[in-house]
Amino acid sequence: MKKSERLNQELIYLSDKKVFHLKELEEAFTISERTALRDIADLEQLGLAFYSETGRSGGYHITNSKLLLPIRFNTSEINAIFFALQAIKNISETPYSNEYQKIQAKLLKNLPTRLQEQIKLQEEFVQYVSQPSLNKVIFFDLLLKACIDNDLILAENQQFIKGKQKLQLLDLFYQAGNWFCHAYNLDLKRWFVLRLDKFRMVKQLKSDRVIMSKNELSESYQEYEQKHYCIPYQCLLTKIGEQKIKYNSYPIMQIMHQGQKIYLNGRYNKEELHYLVDYLISLGSEVKVLKPQELRDSYLRKLKQIIKQY
Repeated sequence: MKKSERLNQELIYLSDKKVFHLKELEEAFTISERTALRDIADLEQLGLAFYSETGRSGGYHITNSKLLLPIRFNTSEINAIFFALQAIKNISETPYSNEYQKIQAKLLKNLPTRLQEQIKLQEEFVQYVSQPSLNKVIFFDLLLKACIDNDLILAENQQFIKGKQKLQLLDLFYQAGNWFCHAYNLDLKRWFVLRLDKFRMVKQLKSDRVIMSKNELSESYQEYEQKHYCIPYQCLLTKIGEQKIKYNSYPIMQIMHQGQKIYLNGRYNKEELHYLVDYLISLGSEVKVLKPQELRDSYLRKLKQIIKQY
């Protein structure tokens, strides 16, 4: 690590500390005592205000409660930031959709001319093809807030339940062109995976009942997942099939190598069998369903339906 980069990392490391010791820097950055002492002197010249105390409770006491020193990015880090902005621009359905262009313009404006030209060349010649959002999410900001603040909400999402339902959201995730959430229905005491674009009404509720903490929600979902996805299955994959699975897979799927063979292992629920069949069909000849027989039969029926079209 270059010295300038190490000093930057040390500033970030110290940003939430009031006291630090020489040994901490040595261990955190794998440097010698002499190098740590030189770094502390350089940090002081950069503007880090501190005083030292000797004794058992001694160390370096930072006097400014919040570090206001500029954190500098090297060329590789700057390229990574702009590449990331390019990668997410197609995921347009977020509360921050209109901000990405502004962020990019502001960052670009603060770079030296040489780096500005380099970033423009990167955008011209490096194309990142990401999957765009397929459907508009009307209540993204409210759902995101409910998830982060662990709020109880009253919502209408008629994928599984007709009418209004009281929900707690564990998380939001983006997959295959759509946004989803893991939602716990308080009245039914049951988990659902809901598409965000299917919400037709969202309202925050003042909780008059005991709701679960984030940790409790997470534990509840893990328990549900084990019970709900109870039917194991196995498929044989080609190398291309493995690549396709890695590009678009689900948490309950696992790829396993045994000798020269590649297997896809997972679990499904009977109610969602048709979703798994459609997913496997999309892999074409890169997958062979091995077990259980129920999945093999459903897969073959779907294939026959497709063949009949011709």
